[in-house]
Amino acid sequence: MRGSRLDMNTKRMTINFNGEGYPARLINVDIPNFSGKRLISIDRLDVALMTKDGCYVSEEARAIDEDVFLYVPESIIVADEKTLVQYVKEMAA
Repeated sequence: MRGSRLDMNTKRMTINFNGEGYPARLINVDIPNFSGKRLISIDRLDVALMTKDGCYVSEEARAIDEDVFLYVPESIIVADEKTLVQYVKEMAA
């Protein structure tokens, strides 16, 4: 994954963009049309990747965004895995 560092034991990651680290997690998702491991990160990263007009700030930003399945609030990314997976299921449905 571009700009990412993975901790295989906890499935927690940091996505680095423009000198800042953004928390992310790799989780197993099993919902219609989406199953397998998916990268989840925080809303603040989504905002950093885009201009106010809705364009990517750079080609690197586009590549990162294409790797992220869903952006969630920071309080959800640090929750236990069951809570995070349930939130993703609800938002992606």
